[in-house]
Amino acid sequence: MSLAAVSPLWLIALLLLSPLVALLGWRRSLPGSLVVLLAVAQLLLALGLWRLLALQGPMHWELFPQAGLPGLSLRFDGLALLFVLLSSLIGAFSALQSLLYFKGLPVVQHRLWPRFWLLLPGLHLVWLAGDLITLYIAMEWVAVCVTGLIALGGQEPSLRAAMRYMQAVLLGTLAFLLGAVLLYGHYGTVVLAELTSQMSPGVVPLLALALISAGLVYRAALFPLHAWLPPAHGSSYAPLSALLSALVTKVSFYSLARLWLDWGETLNTVALAQALGVLGALAILWGGWMACRQDKLKMLVAYSSVNQVGYFFLLFPLLLSGSPEAAALGRDGAMLQVISHALAKAALFMAAGNLVLAAGSDRMAGLAGITRLLPLSLFSFGLAGVSLMGLPPSGGFMAKWALLQASLISGQWWWGLVLLAGGLLSAGYIFRVFRLSFEERQASHRFHPQPLLAEWLPLVLALMAAGLGLLVRVPLDIMTLGTDAMGVVP
Repeated sequence: MSLAAVSPLWLIALLLLSPLVALLGWRRSLPGSLVVLLAVAQLLLALGLWRLLALQGPMHWELFPQAGLPGLSLRFDGLALLFVLLSSLIGAFSALQSLLYFKGLPVVQHRLWPRFWLLLPGLHLVWLAGDLITLYIAMEWVAVCVTGLIALGGQEPSLRAAMRYMQAVLLGTLAFLLGAVLLYGHYGTVVLAELTSQMSPGVVPLLALALISAGLVYRAALFPLHAWLPPAHGSSYAPLSALLSALVTKVSFYSLARLWLDWGETLNTVALAQALGVLGALAILWGGWMACRQDKLKMLVAYSSVNQVGYFFLLFPLLLSGSPEAAALGRDGAMLQVISHALAKAALFMAAGNLVLAAGSDRMAGLAGITRLLPLSLFSFGLAGVSLMGLPPSGGFMAKWALLQASLISGQWWWGLVLLAGGLLSAGYIFRVFRLSFEERQASHRFHPQPLLAEWLPLVLALMAAGLGLLVRVPLDIMTLGTDAMGVVP
């Protein structure tokens, strides 16, 4: 039987269910071979879905229609596929890095793998959700797993950070559910495709979108609602911070972008879009400034996440600029920024984890002389930083170039100034790490070498981020498979 005859729903079911094998490790740690097998399986299933989408086009399925439930459906199109591929790739690299990082720590691995492998199906379900109920279930699934991963260390800082994250999730969920209830009461459905076809300007749908946006903004850690994010990264293990920064903060933005791509122009929410853009600009400036002021490496990278998340939210004012060309460029730029940021940030946290383990300290001052011991990890850190700064030929450069073009075409030139200032701030905190690491003063402690594979994993991701600009058509072509479901046609 050829692949073309296979229903994508079967591969999606395998994608969601195969990580549940990790529950076998609930009583004992998973063997490394099974972890590698699960990582490879996720990648192969995602590639199979890519092929099927190219052959069969976008699809929508109702789950358990005979039950008469308001929701429970899946939507499979190019944008969903792009994020499935991204989460499978980052998840596989993070799993391999975790194998090396937690080697010799069976107690930690015993707690890690069930939480780790349960997170990935939740992420996939967010990307594939076809209605607000499925999206809610998937986001809560992700939140429970993330809380467990943040609290994995069991120390007071990690437990406190996990509670702060859960508080943000609960408040964000309350606003999201209020908006969903308003839409269900007004339209009698929560299926996204049906809502899009029925959507019309009015007080109720506008209020619902505002509530949903507020809830998702809180969960996305957008300034000034970002207070839970730096402690969560600062108290988590580096491979898990790589996963959280690369994927988990994308959950809320992806969900919000989906809704705005479908409904934003119909509801004519220009003022709300501009407000989101202003918050994004403030996040870029505040996050970059705070990153430059940190004296701990992981906290520097954590505030860098606050800085980079801001770029995503420039999508909204550009989307409703009144210019179809600016809207298309803004959409492409924002999604490229998401992809390049995920790759670069995963590489940055993995490389930072190697540097911290080698130096035996998270203090920036402890990096003095580390260039002689871990030049590969430091090179990976810098290469990932190239994308964060937006230098060519990185994916970050192409993303910011598209956002800059959209800003000028739409007449919103001020976003271009924000892009320039954000790039300079990113350069400031990246080069600060290099300045300290090249100092030749006597270190106050002994360095610990790291496995070569642990250095190669972030390097591969950093190369992908830095070289994404040369292959920019690949993610854009994937994203536009099934543009009829995306709301904006290039």
